[in-house]
Amino acid sequence: MPAVLPPATVLVTGSSGFTGVWITRALLEAGYTVNGTVRSTSKGQYLQDLFKEHGDRFKPVIVEDTSKPGAFDKALSGDIAAVIHVAGVAHFTPSEGQAEILGPNTQSVIDLMNSLLKHGSNVKRFVYMSSAQALLGKDLTHVYTEDDWNDKAVAEVNEKGNSADGQSLYAASKVLAERAIIDFTEKHKGEIGWDATRLLPAWIFGPIIHDCKSVDNLNLSSKLFYQMLTTEREKDKVNDYASEYIDVRDVADAFVAAVKTEAAGGERFILDTGAFTYQNLYDAVHSRDASISGVPRGNPDAPKFNFPGPFCNPAKAKSVLKLNEFRPLDQCAVDAFKSFREKGF
Repeated sequence: MPAVLPPATVLVTGSSGFTGVWITRALLEAGYTVNGTVRSTSKGQYLQDLFKEHGDRFKPVIVEDTSKPGAFDKALSGDIAAVIHVAGVAHFTPSEGQAEILGPNTQSVIDLMNSLLKHGSNVKRFVYMSSAQALLGKDLTHVYTEDDWNDKAVAEVNEKGNSADGQSLYAASKVLAERAIIDFTEKHKGEIGWDATRLLPAWIFGPIIHDCKSVDNLNLSSKLFYQMLTTEREKDKVNDYASEYIDVRDVADAFVAAVKTEAAGGERFILDTGAFTYQNLYDAVHSRDASISGVPRGNPDAPKFNFPGPFCNPAKAKSVLKLNEFRPLDQCAVDAFKSFREKGF
């Protein structure tokens, strides 16, 4: 399908969340008009205040319950040229197992595509936020590419049902959602005028600008990063693997590129800056801003362990989407930490 260029209107589901709000900002700054789904009037007002410099190019659309069939019908009214689907359930501690994660994350994608089939006659590009969790499941030396699938998580969920661990449920939900997109677009290729692109980010960290009143209310990845940045690690464990990551602002830029790049249609792209240890994180923060207090120093004199590169290879995304170099750990961490402090955390 042809590229979708500004000032076209893009629908962003989950626009008030940690990642969604950054995607919305990046689209607006690139010249697009954005309709963003939110769950309440107050969430919509927060975003209107945040994006007031963009005037009427941002419009909140209330979708209280994304699990209901047809929930996005109203949001698709008007001249929507592209849809970015970010809304979903993202946590690893479900109390209701499959009903809480697997069903909503997969079914909401199917419901949205059915709405697109009925009401999205002007849509040219559908971009879905999957996860690098949909790739994993192999041994620790494996470097993942877009050809990998986490069939291990799907098998565990099929075998254990609600007793499967939360991470497997989440990973399986992303695998099944992606495959639903592939199946749907193939089944309806003669009826739809849009193609589908899937982005698979690693753990998304970075500064927060969404409406959040406390640490307890942070999204999963931001809460994890906050804990990494503020909790003292035992000295003999500072060189333990902490996480793969991608800065939220780089994710936002990738979504804009996925909308405006013709060659992105029908493709799958990994977004991953690399891995770090806890000591790597501490050192990165203090080397960038020596005035910061509240972040542990760990054991700075201990031998350092540096990973050779991302375990999930982002080369395809950088090439096809023509992305800039991803933000380094020190910038991501310091900007995130300062944003937490600005929120009073």
